[in-house]
Amino acid sequence: MEISMFINNSSKCFALLWAVLLFSGAAMAESSWSWQHPYPTGSRINGIQFINNSDGWIVTELGALFCTDDGGVIWEELYRGDKKLESVFFLNTSEGWACGEDGILIHTVDGGANWAFTYPSSQDLLSIEFSDENYGTIGGYGGTILRTMNGGASWQYQGSGITSPIYDVSFVNPSTGWATGTTGNILSTSTGGAFWEEQNTGISVNYTGVHFIDDSCGFAVGGDYIASTDEGGNAWSAVYQQSGADFSDVDFSGDLGAASGKDGVAVTVNGGEYWLAETLPPQPPGSASAYYLYSVSVPGASRILSAGLSGLIFSRNSSGDWSQLSSHTTLRNLNGITHFDENHVWACGNYGVIMASGDGGVNWESQVIDINFDLEDICFPTVLVGYCVGSSDVGIILKTVDGGGSWTDITPSVPAENGLYSVDFMNEDCGVAVGSAGGIVYTTDGGASWTEKTGFGSDGLTNVRFGDTDRGWIVGGSGKIICFDFNSDSWSEQTSSMSNTFHGLFALNADTVWTVGWNGTVVRTLNAGLNWETIAVTGKDYSDVWFDSNGLYGYFTGQQFGQTSDGGFNITHSSYGLENLLSRITFIDFNHGWGCGNSGRILSFAENTTGITEPEHSIPQAPGNTIFSSPNPFSVSSTVSFALPAECHVTLDLYDLTGRKIQTLHAGNLPGGEHNFILSGTDLPPGTYFLRLNAGGITETRPLIRIP
Repeated sequence: MEISMFINNSSKCFALLWAVLLFSGAAMAESSWSWQHPYPTGSRINGIQFINNSDGWIVTELGALFCTDDGGVIWEELYRGDKKLESVFFLNTSEGWACGEDGILIHTVDGGANWAFTYPSSQDLLSIEFSDENYGTIGGYGGTILRTMNGGASWQYQGSGITSPIYDVSFVNPSTGWATGTTGNILSTSTGGAFWEEQNTGISVNYTGVHFIDDSCGFAVGGDYIASTDEGGNAWSAVYQQSGADFSDVDFSGDLGAASGKDGVAVTVNGGEYWLAETLPPQPPGSASAYYLYSVSVPGASRILSAGLSGLIFSRNSSGDWSQLSSHTTLRNLNGITHFDENHVWACGNYGVIMASGDGGVNWESQVIDINFDLEDICFPTVLVGYCVGSSDVGIILKTVDGGGSWTDITPSVPAENGLYSVDFMNEDCGVAVGSAGGIVYTTDGGASWTEKTGFGSDGLTNVRFGDTDRGWIVGGSGKIICFDFNSDSWSEQTSSMSNTFHGLFALNADTVWTVGWNGTVVRTLNAGLNWETIAVTGKDYSDVWFDSNGLYGYFTGQQFGQTSDGGFNITHSSYGLENLLSRITFIDFNHGWGCGNSGRILSFAENTTGITEPEHSIPQAPGNTIFSSPNPFSVSSTVSFALPAECHVTLDLYDLTGRKIQTLHAGNLPGGEHNFILSGTDLPPGTYFLRLNAGGITETRPLIRIP
């Protein structure tokens, strides 16, 4: 990274910290998650620009920039960062900019193969435009206006005289331009921004979009109004009003113009004299009550494009017909996802929606069931036979025998009182469904008959998973864990010593199981539940978990996406990224999986860009070569165990949540082999602590919970 200080000598001496980083667009993403549905993105689109009918770009709330060269049929993600992007402007297919949160400005000269970014301001930057290859202007919060006269090599701060956000800028030549201003006002300059003055439009709205066709004729939009001037802004008049329109952007090409807003797009074909709110295609199921289109682009005399909430993109052709460019089968929340193989994937969600793909998620079809139930979980023991459960006033169980082409209600006569939340089948005949108020039902004949299992209290049960052909587990509220065995028809509650609600559950085999829940609790058993150990408490609420075949590498999703390489003891969380949108995940292996979430989101994980491959190791066994404590949580005492491969210097310390050392259990040399230390809870208040073992310069940390 090259950092230097640029000082602009003007009426105010303004110091600009200029940080530039050149990197490859293909390698910049923190992970290799990508959108599958909606396509090309499900996040809010803040800016759209097309320079002709084929070449266009969009920028999103989640910091991504996409491009298309076929008019919007196929999109490619060129950039993804941790700052939301607000505006995009390309001079041609090679050189372009985008700006956004915290003053970020990114720039490419090779069509997005490589990017340089700078922070010319600390304010959020909302709009960028170039009148030619040298002269460009940026507007932002706090009345920020930045100007370049050398193609972006340096940016000069210009005093706008206001503190209101500059939502949009428009220049017709290097000297003459306009910007949105305070309520009812537009800013104008004829000196390239050296001096700005306010023009009162006589309409008391906050303008968010402005566009001038030439130095006389211009348009401004905001609230319910479209205002125009043919005197360079010296006099304005309202030419169109639409109640509740909440216009946000305006653009023109010749006589064709468009203004986008909450209710869609208003269009003029005669240079702005007459405007009409045009009818857009129906929104997908689950959409907001309005369109909320935040940006519009008119690249020529025959096309209009507009984009906004949930990644919606609409296009108008020369005949005046509108179509939806983005692929949005549904925007309903998706609550469960499963796969049978690398091609067949299903997801289910609110209001009876079931999504299915037969090509690994490239294309999705909606299988909407005519029920007013929220579907919570789905499983397919074979490629044709599948089951789905849901909730409303009562639980519901659906079954398909044709891969999801049709579904039949097989709900038992005694379902859970208020709903079913999870289902799993070990084959097409034997399965279990669980739900609210401790509800458990199971079948051994493919759902033709069901048996209710009682006696496990009234806590809601959130997840059920089989570990092998007979044994499985159920988890739920108040730290509840239930183990069942179909072969012996035995059902028993196991002790986790946790009071948090468990949500995610993954059974690697008949012995090794993880469950996760609120406050980042990760609990694991290596012996079929005879002992459950709390191996992590991260503070991040988890809703699902998955591990590779060796039980070392795993993923966690929920409040923040995490991954581990040591069985879950240490978890690294993504600071940003698409994966933080997921509520449920399903994986074929460490490098291939899917996830789902709210607003119809389905993401795919196609490959692991970190270069990590599944290791040929087994799960660390306690005491093994890692620190282990039992019981954990504990009340009276806990035995801390570890093994050393050879003699070395060892320190074993206990810390509290603030990082303060509470006590040292050992400090000095120890021979190779197994070692055990007793930690007394007598003088320890209930709470979370951390054991830190340093052996031969290698440090491991494990959480330890003391309960009353």
